[in-house]
Amino acid sequence: MYQQNILSGILLAGALFASSAALACESMGPATHMGQLMSVDAAKHTFTIRDAESSSPITFIATQEIITGLKGFAGSLMVNYEENDDGDLSAVGVTF
Repeated sequence: MYQQNILSGILLAGALFASSAALACESMGPATHMGQLMSVDAAKHTFTIRDAESSSPITFIATQEIITGLKGFAGSLMVNYEENDDGDLSAVGVTF
């Protein structure tokens, strides 16, 4: 019985954590992702975040201005983006 209660508690805690992570992006509104900056590729004008909702990497195409602003940055950020016809995501704004 005691082990079953512990297991139930762990499952409940996991479900609560997962649901709060899911709200991180959905509550931001449409065409918005939030996550940890993983890398910046200045040559390709791209940057990649680890998405707070899915924990998956998401790569965005960005202007030189955005790439320059991300150099030396480490931490969480919010990305507003547009999806082009090829399915690529173009960052139109980044908030630290």
